[in-house]
Amino acid sequence: MKISSSSIISKINSDFTSVYRPQSNFPGSGTLWNECINTINDAKLMNHIIFCNDVMKIPPVKTFLMANDSLVPPFSNEKKKAIGAFWGFVFKFVFGYMQQKDDVPVNTKSVKKAACFYDVVQSIEVENEQ
Repeated sequence: MKISSSSIISKINSDFTSVYRPQSNFPGSGTLWNECINTINDAKLMNHIIFCNDVMKIPPVKTFLMANDSLVPPFSNEKKKAIGAFWGFVFKFVFGYMQQKDDVPVNTKSVKKAACFYDVVQSIEVENEQ
């Protein structure tokens, strides 16, 4: 399945706060939110994040953190939860992954553990709009 960056962002904007109510103050909250959205807009990076999750079993949170040099730890527990919620939303509610494995070691930029996602109906490819 091919999906555009703009359609991912549209789904995040319309549904994230209702699905992840405890993180409803995350959208528009600053640098961390902006980096999440910038990552969605980078189709090449998004496809690497999907590959790392699907093939290498590396949680999207870890790949996101490692790919963004501008994100400097430590992060508060609230921000760590927000990052996890964001990537959980993208993989479960946008891409359609049915299962997740929690507590996968991350040990990157003060984040110790995150979820890996699996059991998706079809392969995902993110593309930028032409």
